[in-house]
Amino acid sequence: MRSRRLAHGASLALVALLLCAGPGAARAAARVRVALLPVVVHSSDNREYLQQGLADMLVARLGRDLRLAVIEVEDATAATTDVKAARAAGRAAGGAWVVFGSFTRFGEGASLDLKLARVDDDEEPQQVFAHAATLGALIPMLDGVSERITARVLGDGAAAPASVDAAPAAGGVASRAEVAELRRRVEALERAVDQLGASRMPDEPRQAPAIQPPGPRPEPE
Repeated sequence: MRSRRLAHGASLALVALLLCAGPGAARAAARVRVALLPVVVHSSDNREYLQQGLADMLVARLGRDLRLAVIEVEDATAATTDVKAARAAGRAAGGAWVVFGSFTRFGEGASLDLKLARVDDDEEPQQVFAHAATLGALIPMLDGVSERITARVLGDGAAAPASVDAAPAAGGVASRAEVAELRRRVEALERAVDQLGASRMPDEPRQAPAIQPPGPRPEPE
């Protein structure tokens, strides 16, 4: 009888604890944990700035969906394009999924090539990428990149509507002050990157190069 009373008391205590914790704790526990590794940056300038800026922008966008808990891995040495190393880093960070990849500047253009993988299986990683004619033009594409990652992680056709108060970092529930600070940083980074891209744009738009079909080239007249 005493053991039943103790078990009943423990159950009531657990219910009371969950009620006191509130819905935020329940949502945090149910979130799918996604580890975001630093991207490998192929660029002759501003490597650290671009690496941190891209991380901030991706964390802010992925964190809009309350079903995800984004774990930002800030150690620059964790940047890799190798899936085995990425899975190990994602597992060590506590993620069920890991996002990794590279960013490349080529002339005026920019390319973000990411991969998404579960940390505990050997399936081929899924590719999510965006290519743009300028660095500034790549920024708006990050919304679509984040939505595709979210949809694939959650296994549904589309991401949940964005939440204006949601930007959890390191698997926790961000406070309003943390969300505001992250937004401020991201907006400043986006403006700076956009200005950097605009400063490198030529005075006149360039036409896409013509593609030479296979076969002998026509002789010049």
